Amino acid sequence: MPKSKVLLVDSDQDSDATLCTALTEAGYEVVSASSGSIAVGALEWERPDLIVSRAQVHDMDGYELFCRVRKDPTTMDTPYLLLAGRDRPVALAAGEAGVDAIVTGDITAEVVVSRARELLKPEASDAMPRPTPREPSAARKPAEPLWAAFEAAPEKPSAVPPSAAFQGSLDVMDLAEVTQAVGLGGKTGCLTVSLAEHDGAILFENGRVVHARFGGRTGERAFGDIITASQRETHGHFRFDRMDRAAMAQEPRTISRSVDQLLLTIAVGIDEAEPGAAPLEGASPGRRADG
Repeated sequence: MPKSKVLLVDSDQDSDATLCTALTEAGYEVVSASSGSIAVGALEWERPDLIVSRAQVHDMDGYELFCRVRKDPTTMDTPYLLLAGRDRPVALAAGEAGVDAIVTGDITAEVVVSRARELLKPEASDAMPRPTPREPSAARKPAEPLWAAFEAAPEKPSAVPPSAAFQGSLDVMDLAEVTQAVGLGGKTGCLTVSLAEHDGAILFENGRVVHARFGGRTGERAFGDIITASQRETHGHFRFDRMDRAAMAQEPRTISRSVDQLLLTIAVGIDEAEPGAAPLEGASPGRRADG
């Protein structure tokens, strides 16, 4: 019986060697790729049975690679295991997009091998019909909220199936990370934030922030105020609802910047005259990005 083939995408040589050895000893044929572009080429030549990718590799992140895999008819049904670690924005974006499984927290060889076995376990019987394209694989587990895994064990390895709904509590997820996940996913829609102080809304078009409103304020100031208010009040909730182009066309345009640019402005306190420009907790100082 031929061995199942695993494509391992990892830029770190030591980590790659450790995982490659563990997967090989578990009985799999392993092909390594140190970057996203190399992985894309390997998909065509190697036709792996499973893709195991770090959240961040050279030249692209695991979410972008996952999207490329799913868009290609020849690989769209290939199981994908994302090793997100503590990169929660990538984990959120990939989970919302339907990645098969995500490992968060500390990533060990034992956890990776265990998840690989679950995703590659054979069908119960060869007589059973195989899933048709776009149907979920038998190895995939039912969806559950991604936030639940972070809440239950934020510092422990966790294997997370895709999120059923892009919503959650701010005592589980930081709002800045949520906005990064929406931007990373290139989504169009409205992120509603419910706080005791005010309800706020952030509108995204293809992943870029185009408008924000909060407590009678609009634009970048409102965006900054929502982020800082969410850090003061961690018992709020958020929900992202997608919008079609027609509905989005009716909304105002007060912002035209990426999420990272907006968060950077808040983090370094560029405009001291605006309340929303207070330093962002946990952010690293840096130069202002051009809008």
